Parts: sequence; structure tokens; C-alpha cells
Amino acid sequence: MPKVNNFDTALIERLHSLVFNDPGTRDIIDSGFKAALAVFEDLEYSLPFASYNISIDHFANKIPDEQKGMVGLCRVFILRAGCKMPRPEIHRNSIQRLVSFTGEGAIHSASPGGVDMSFKECAVVSPDKNLTSSFDKSWDVVPENTWHYPVAGKNEDWFTVTFHSAGETEIIDEYWEPNR
Repeated sequence: MPKVNNFDTALIERLHSLVFNDPGTRDIIDSGFKAALAVFEDLEYSLPFASYNISIDHFANKIPDEQKGMVGLCRVFILRAGCKMPRPEIHRNSIQRLVSFTGEGAIHSASPGGVDMSFKECAVVSPDKNLTSSFDKSWDVVPENTWHYPVAGKNEDWFTVTFHSAGETEIIDEYWEPNR
């Protein structure tokens, strides 16, 4: 996980606890993954990924007041085994905090600023059933205005949960166009 400040670390620790230890949150996340998986059942759908936005209302009473402004959107994301996102993406106005839920992969990120297209890899793995995996290895943080793309491990589909600082109606998801 890239270096983050203590305030961000406290938020990630809280989110980690919610995602892996809170039964209500687990139920909502599992429902989100079921909705995302249903996208793959459409015979005309050919992309290697699917996502589903989870209502942020669930987190309103579970995050301390001083951290609420840091989480505006929760999104589950599934990337098929051995696949990579077809094009890099950027969130011009949002920090992305991602936790590996099931499986493993890597986030390839460029330098913040939205200009650099030289990517560095950050491997991200899901905590094992005994939660003995390092906390740092389960999370990645992509600063706002940073090009990035995920690559799933070869053995199984990669399920992730992302928390964005921008809200669902505010986030700007932009995808790289090679001929710009």
C-alpha cells in the first residue's frame, strides 16, 4: 500500500473492519457482488469486468464524523481471472481506496497529475480466512487525478471493494483514449 497519512490509515482500518468483520456490511457487499455477477450472464456482455455501486447510506452511522467526508461512494468490482482492464482509468476528482475481497491482483498506477502514463505495480491480495495476511497487502490507495488499471491474478476472478471520496453523482470516471 502506498504511504498514507495517519488520518487515512485510521479510515482504512475502520473500513477494513467493516468489510471483513461487520455482518451487515458483509451482507450488503455480498448482494452487490451478486448484482455484479449477474452482468456476466448477459450473452451480449463481453467485457472482462463488472461493477455495482452500493448505497453509501449504509456507512453513514458506521464511520466517525471526521471521516464521513472521505467516503462518498462504495463500489464492488469483479475482474475475470487473468484479465486486465482494457483501458486505464482516472478519477479526476476522487481518491480511490481499494481492498481485495477475494482473489488477488495488482493495481498499476501512474504518478498523480493525470499526465504521466508510466505505471508502477502494487500487488494486492485478499486476507486469508484466518486474516493472517498483512493489512498493508490487502489495500491500495490511488490518489485523485491518477491513471490506473487493475490486473487480476491468473487463478481466480478478483473481487474488490472500492471506496471513493467523491459521491456517486459527483465522481468522474474517465477512460484513456489512445488517440487523444
